[in-house]
Amino acid sequence: MRTLIIKGENGGKPLNINDEKDHLNQVAKEHFGIDYIFPYQRLAISNILEGTDQIVILPTGAGKSLCFMLPALLDAGITIIIFPLLSLMADQQRRLESAGIQSLILRGGMSQEERNKAFQRIQKGEVKIVIANPEILLAPGILDQVRQGNIFHVVIDEAHTVSQWGDSFRTSYQRLGQIVSALNPRVVTAFTATASDRILNRFKEIIFQDKEPNIIRADPDRPNISYSALPYISKGKSLRSAVLRSEKPLIVFCSSRDGTEITARYLRRCLKGQEIYFYHAGLSREEKKKTEDAFFISQDGVLVATCAYGMGVDKSNIRTVIHADLPSSAEAYLQESGRGGRDRKQAYAVAMVPYIPEEVTELYTIFTGSECRRRALLRILEHDNQLCSGCDVCNQTYQKPEGLEQILSLVQKYNRRLSMQKAVSILKGKLSPDAIASGLYRFQGWGKLSGWEEKEIEEALDMLTRGNYIKIVHNKKLCINREKWVAFRDIM
Repeated sequence: MRTLIIKGENGGKPLNINDEKDHLNQVAKEHFGIDYIFPYQRLAISNILEGTDQIVILPTGAGKSLCFMLPALLDAGITIIIFPLLSLMADQQRRLESAGIQSLILRGGMSQEERNKAFQRIQKGEVKIVIANPEILLAPGILDQVRQGNIFHVVIDEAHTVSQWGDSFRTSYQRLGQIVSALNPRVVTAFTATASDRILNRFKEIIFQDKEPNIIRADPDRPNISYSALPYISKGKSLRSAVLRSEKPLIVFCSSRDGTEITARYLRRCLKGQEIYFYHAGLSREEKKKTEDAFFISQDGVLVATCAYGMGVDKSNIRTVIHADLPSSAEAYLQESGRGGRDRKQAYAVAMVPYIPEEVTELYTIFTGSECRRRALLRILEHDNQLCSGCDVCNQTYQKPEGLEQILSLVQKYNRRLSMQKAVSILKGKLSPDAIASGLYRFQGWGKLSGWEEKEIEEALDMLTRGNYIKIVHNKKLCINREKWVAFRDIM
């Protein structure tokens, strides 16, 4: 096995079509409007055309699709691309159609007539690319029909999901080696944007089995993305503040389907006039396409999504990616944050972290620590990065949780005198008969969080109580933890 690591942004200096009048550049220009092919792309393409199995690890937005689309045009055989998600399949077909490349999608729900027509086109060589997922290829009779075509190349896209999903809820991914063997292509390529050695070895074992593929590993750093942490005591308030002030188009990643819909409705209510969508795998095909199409052309939209939108969908001008929930791994975080800045312009990745954690994870430690965010993230991918092109630690722009100072100052000022309800009323600054009668409007701190909703202030007080910054004494009054108050005051 040979591993090639290409350093530098985008794999080094591009090879300009005006300097290199070779056939690859001519095809790239004619079909894709691309004026140059980067060195790592050229190497991956050459390996495919020479029949060399390989694993290609390229950062998000590095032009991965060209690496398998261009060889598909140059060989008489058929390329099978295996995707994990239907949204990626539809997005890929849209790109192929725009390049004038004949393709078809094999998916669940097709009638027998539709399948037979697809098989005929494959066997007659009327398409260059077949797009599928593992489940449809493993359905009875499908592989027998597909392999009757002239199969040139099998592509496993988003190959990190082979390990992350195949060992848990999508066992079909454990059978990718079986699929590849049945199709018997001349060459196999696995593509991913992020992979630690552990994940790399796992999908190498599943896909390539006893073979030793070459590995092309480009520098995983995305220097145009600036990484920052956003600690919060009220998740909702901090999120809507971040959405309001951040550059758009913007994605908010949530960990669950219900979470995306709840968050989108919340943002729509609080940020009236904003263009806000939600997206997850539980939507119908029509709903997904409607959302994909609307957000794709949007210049200032906000998409609240699960990781179903985290791979492969190619909207190049996303300026900000906010993680309302941290994913389970650094690989997943880099994959999802890599949705931003695919046009290579400045983009921002914001990781929201609770000021009081329920559990300490690897990513939580990275985004609450004092080490460069970029260096800590890339180290997990076994990449030693010495230079940071932008993070809140290196730029010294690390934020304190919104509202923290105002709440702690109020409780300390009126220690053991305020109930939770009165503290909320004072901070909100909402005049009511009770607030007037009890003179709450005279308290220092009145209206300090007037832009918050009462439930958001309650959420913040609850978190600070769970974190023992504030105690509730026997008469239900709020009491400051003096030790933590002194520590907080020293860093204010």
